[in-house]
Amino acid sequence: MKKSKKFLCLLLALVMAGSLLLLPAAAANTQSGATRYPTVYVHGLMGWGEHDQIYSAVPYWGLSTDLMPYMTSKGYESYAASVGPLSSAWDRACELYAQLTGTTVDYGAAHAAEYGHARYGATYDKPLFEGWSASKKINLVGHSFGGATARLLMQLLAHGCPEEVQAAEAAGETPSPLFTGGKTGWVHALVAIAAPHDGSTFPDVQPDAANALSTLFLGAARALGISAFKDVYDFRLDQFGIRRDPDEPITTAALRMLAQNPLPAGDNAFDDLRCAGARALNARIDTLPDAWYFSIPCCRTLPRLLTHDQKPDTAMTPLLWPFSTAMGRAGGAVPSDWLPNDGLVNTVSARYPGGAPHTDFTPGQTPQRGVWQVLPVENLDHLAAIGGVMNTGVVRTRMFYRRVMALLDAADAAGADS
Repeated sequence: MKKSKKFLCLLLALVMAGSLLLLPAAAANTQSGATRYPTVYVHGLMGWGEHDQIYSAVPYWGLSTDLMPYMTSKGYESYAASVGPLSSAWDRACELYAQLTGTTVDYGAAHAAEYGHARYGATYDKPLFEGWSASKKINLVGHSFGGATARLLMQLLAHGCPEEVQAAEAAGETPSPLFTGGKTGWVHALVAIAAPHDGSTFPDVQPDAANALSTLFLGAARALGISAFKDVYDFRLDQFGIRRDPDEPITTAALRMLAQNPLPAGDNAFDDLRCAGARALNARIDTLPDAWYFSIPCCRTLPRLLTHDQKPDTAMTPLLWPFSTAMGRAGGAVPSDWLPNDGLVNTVSARYPGGAPHTDFTPGQTPQRGVWQVLPVENLDHLAAIGGVMNTGVVRTRMFYRRVMALLDAADAAGADS
């Protein structure tokens, strides 16, 4: 069984890496000079973290090398969270909070009733790290959809959700501390890498392909949900009943899951990643005045001759080419500045959330609190931003994330001076 699980880890890692399609470094001192706060990394669509067995075989953060122990060895205490690969930003934020606090996931009574799933999810026996509070803050690094997940967590920590408090109290139950708010300052800084703040045009320009991917991923979730390998790669859709109960026959579980829809409209990653869904998220998420924000947009396309289209750079991961090509075609309702992309996310969307305060930022400048510092565009595709499968070596990946940590160091220094 151990050998088969190890083989499945490797196989799943290759499949999931493909499914992700849907700065000189300031030297970090291992004794001093590193950011004062632990850093929690939040993966994107179809990603995985430390709570998934697949991570030990192929880590999401680094792919060919595990960045967590490397960054920790350089003085940056680092953790890789595990949230729902297909879940909405709301569900993922609730799961991230439970992992950070070592509690049971509470999706909220009102939210659970609206979308027809269980209020409670997995229980984490111990926190990702001890002592999280306003006096022991954290930094967040979000890749792709991990950016929206982190932003929504910060919003709920600071302002809570009155509807969830009312719903819990009406049922005679205690609301999750996440929904009561008042936790301003628990997150010191956020770095969003290739994050679709304003959504991605891919689902809109290629709806059939997007629906096919959704169906494929949902089928995989059901298959793993009834298997003995659920812990290898967990889709975390238990709230929708996508799991096999103890002693439940496989056939019974399979038929039950086929009758359930774990991706209701408005409560799944695909809807949140559309431009309309991203706008709805942005409308409910503030840029907090006490936090530091950095965004790193990526691009791996070039203009085509004689047209306004963008084409994939030959160095882009080949699996991303069809997506990039579709997103780079001019015409229709897509503005020309939305055509450059990293293979999955439009570069302009990765700059900052629409309407948020922002400024262009070059490493070495002093960052501002409560403002999105937009870094120069990185010449990376969507996979290369987390390690890549062909064109980003271990050294380059490590140095890129050392530069990410240098941003957090800059926020620390600016905060100490203010």
